[in-house]
Amino acid sequence: MLRQVMIPSKEKSSFPFPVEYYGKEVEIFVFPSPKKSNQNIENLRELFAKHLYSFENYKFDRDEANDYE
Repeated sequence: MLRQVMIPSKEKSSFPFPVEYYGKEVEIFVFPSPKKSNQNIENLRELFAKHLYSFENYKFDRDEANDYE
């Protein structure tokens, strides 16, 4: 499988194929790529911020966990 992201600068653009694809049937998909930006990451952080919990000072007490009385 081969994936290449490119920005065409004119109506007719060419795509170089690797030698191992010569003589083989290939299928080509062309669609706009989603923009990746730091803004998307910040939006995700805001979305999940209310679900974050710090376990920094958490201590597990095995005796307390197994005390069924």
